[in-house]
Amino acid sequence: MNAGLARFRNLLVPVDGSPLSDKALAAAIAFAQPLHAKVIALAVAEPYPESLAPVSEEFNDRAMARARGHVGQAELMVSQAGLACDGYCVASYEPHREILDAARRLGCDAIFIGMHGGDPLGRFFFGSQAQKVLAHSTVPVMVLR
Repeated sequence: MNAGLARFRNLLVPVDGSPLSDKALAAAIAFAQPLHAKVIALAVAEPYPESLAPVSEEFNDRAMARARGHVGQAELMVSQAGLACDGYCVASYEPHREILDAARRLGCDAIFIGMHGGDPLGRFFFGSQAQKVLAHSTVPVMVLR
């Protein structure tokens, strides 16, 4: 094994059930296998906007259930590849901050993330989560399109 690659022990993959998220997970698995690295799956559930009263707890519960499902699917794929996997679900209005915080807190050596096309107006006003992660990450980021 290349000594430079040996430093990659924990790989963070934000998962949301989209095809690009699945592609990022597959790339992380392929990268992790020869290194016997751990894959960490993170799903960020975006809660009901507080500005839209009343707050819908049912919406929040469904969002968190979807996030748990995405993490569960990722854990299954990673374990089928013979690798260790930890899964986490969090709720946040700022997914990129949760991704960056998880990478720091969990000692991740790299982030594998899908770059969603999204609609141009949304990207103009809010920016891409992947772009924000790429701009502020202190560890290498593999962006998949």
